[in-house]
Amino acid sequence: MKHIRLHPALLFAFAAMPLAVVPGLAQEAVKIGVTGPFSGPAAQSGLALRQGMTVAADEWNAKGGVTIDGKPVKVEILFEDTQDNPAQGVSAAQKLITDNRVNFLIGDAFASSVTIAEMDLADQYKIPMMSCEPVSGAISAKIEKDPQKYQYFWKADFNSQGYAATIFQTYASLIKGGQFTPAKKTIAFLIEDSDYGRSIAGNAADLFKTDGWNVIASNTVPLGSTNFNSVLTKLSYQNPEVLISVFTAVDSGVALSKQFAEQGLTSSQFAIYYPTQPAYIKGAGKAGEGLMWAPLTFDATQRPADKVLDEKIRAKFNSTATTDHAYGHDCMSIALSAVNAAGTITPDAVVKALAATDYNGTLGRYNFDQKNHTAQYGAAFIPIPAAQIRDGRSVIIWPETVATAKYQVQPWMK
Repeated sequence: MKHIRLHPALLFAFAAMPLAVVPGLAQEAVKIGVTGPFSGPAAQSGLALRQGMTVAADEWNAKGGVTIDGKPVKVEILFEDTQDNPAQGVSAAQKLITDNRVNFLIGDAFASSVTIAEMDLADQYKIPMMSCEPVSGAISAKIEKDPQKYQYFWKADFNSQGYAATIFQTYASLIKGGQFTPAKKTIAFLIEDSDYGRSIAGNAADLFKTDGWNVIASNTVPLGSTNFNSVLTKLSYQNPEVLISVFTAVDSGVALSKQFAEQGLTSSQFAIYYPTQPAYIKGAGKAGEGLMWAPLTFDATQRPADKVLDEKIRAKFNSTATTDHAYGHDCMSIALSAVNAAGTITPDAVVKALAATDYNGTLGRYNFDQKNHTAQYGAAFIPIPAAQIRDGRSVIIWPETVATAKYQVQPWMK
């Protein structure tokens, strides 16, 4: 018997071909692929996203699944670990597309850098694809620059400019109200070395500079860093009036708060992301009291819809729900709603339904800007409120329209 061997170039060509929908072939299950950091420094967030997505899929399956060609079809989710690594993310996404033959890809669920590496696969394989938590404006910029190439790719979170605006406007509000009076308008940044950290810091710096602030330090550290003593020693001499920190690893945030307190710095502090994790408040203890942070988009103690999701997560996983759980639940619901609305797994039909998304999720209303395929933010869409930690819990301090408490001077500034 003769064996036919294909040239490697032909093998690649076949692998890159769009995954066709075979007419008349019954769909056994709608497969949703997900890439995310299920191990490594950001695993806590990745696993929470996974749990939120699982609960959403369970809810759809309990109702019979999604409707395909007029018939109910169950939903199956397949997860692949990226370890927050772009190269591994691409391999994971390709495995889900070519080996598992998923009908829709959520890639990446968490990291902007991984999403940027993966997003070209949407056009290569003609598959509906959506990122979940990534906020880097570089993703949106690529889409807006070449909408035809990225017609299959959508971004379910707002841009990093949203975080930057919250930081800037919170301080502007405090200054206007006489609650914070910077004498020299000096600001410093301490961020993780990721697209997430760099994009937020860059956008925030631009806003502060236009208002006469001087960026006197911008320190970037590897993802998952926990030793900031040398950086803080330098900052103690520079004495910035505001210190902005951006970390996705909760251990980094805990370490920073404790070392900041130990060195006796007096800068006003505003943190991005890491206080969303319950482990931060527990780990930082008194060192975290008074910290301002964003985004407090999920609060099961004050918002009924958040409490409902929290109860579901507790019942299935015995875990306290976080913002990541909410993002996971919302993103999976958006993906399945699009498939259900399309009534088919044909990529173009699913993408058309995805583009028309107007979904009221746990975190807010999801509606895509058609120019850059990015979820919109603001009071009418996904709000980005600022919070402050008080007595081991967080309260909203900005904007005033949704605030649950007033700002209090941070203890180390007194």
